[in-house]
Amino acid sequence: MPIGPGKKFPINLKSTTPSALTPDVLKVQLNAVGLNCNQLTPQFLNTCITNVSSQLPTGAVQSFHILAPVNSPTVAALTGAPRVMLAVASTNNPQAQTLAQVADANWEPGTQAQGLNTYLAIIVYEDHFKWLYNNRGTTGFTGVIDTPTPTEGDYPNADAIQKLFVQVCLSASATVVKGLDQTTMQAILTNVIQPLQNENLSNFDQSDSRVIMLVENYNPSTGYADGVGVLEVKWRLQIQDYKRKSKDGGDTHHTILTVQSWSVLYSDTTPMCNDYAAVCKQFNIQPLVCPP
Repeated sequence: MPIGPGKKFPINLKSTTPSALTPDVLKVQLNAVGLNCNQLTPQFLNTCITNVSSQLPTGAVQSFHILAPVNSPTVAALTGAPRVMLAVASTNNPQAQTLAQVADANWEPGTQAQGLNTYLAIIVYEDHFKWLYNNRGTTGFTGVIDTPTPTEGDYPNADAIQKLFVQVCLSASATVVKGLDQTTMQAILTNVIQPLQNENLSNFDQSDSRVIMLVENYNPSTGYADGVGVLEVKWRLQIQDYKRKSKDGGDTHHTILTVQSWSVLYSDTTPMCNDYAAVCKQFNIQPLVCPP
C-alpha cells in the first residue's frame, strides 16, 4: 500500500545476514530431483545461480522472518529444533497452523517485533486473508493476491527447478508495491525443494509454502520503519518420471508448476490492528491486545 506522509511503524529489529543461495545449497535441491554428482559440477551450479539471479526483480522491501508451516517438507528436513515457532489460531481450532523459521532474513526481530508476528501470521493465514480480501469493500483491506497461470511443459529437471525459483520470486514480489529485496528472495530459495520421503515414487510431486514478515525502510537509529507487513507464497511442483535419464528415453520431463502469493503492507499500527480485530471477530479467535 502507499505510505502516507509522516507515518511510521514502530518496530525493534537487529541487522543479520540473510541465508544465501550458494552452489552447495543449490546442489542439495537439484539432487532431490534426480540430478547426480557428475552433473552437479561447480560450473554448472554457478551458471544456474547466475541464471536465476538475473531474472529476479529488483525491490526495496526486506524481511524480518522467513517461516514455513511445521508440516512443511522443509521443516521435516531441518536438523535441530527451529529457533522460532509461532501458533496461528482459527475458528474452533486454537492452533490451525504452527510456523517455524526455515531461513535467516535481513533482520532479526526484538521483543516488540515478536509480538507483531502473531497479528501478521493470523492475518496472512489463507482463509483469513481471503475473507479480508473478499470483503475489502467494507473492511478497507489493502492486501494483494497474485495467481499467475500455471507453467506446464517438458523441461530438463534443472530447468524446472530454475523456473520454480524464478516464478516463486516473481509472484511473491508482484504482491508488494515496491517489490521484494533480492537478498530476501535468495534466502527464500535456499530450501524450496526437499527429497521425497518415499524415494520409490517415479513422479515428483511436492507442495510447500513460506510466510515472510516484511519491513520497508527500517531505521535502526530511530526504531521506526515506513511499513511492516506479511507475505505468503505457496507452490506445487510436479515432474513426471523425474529419475529417468537420457539413456532411458530423453532428458526432459513433463512438468507442472503452480504458484500463488498474497501480501499486505501497513504504514502504521491502526489498520493492522483493525484487520486483526476483524479476523478475530469473524473466526471466533480470542484476540490479543493490539498494538502490543
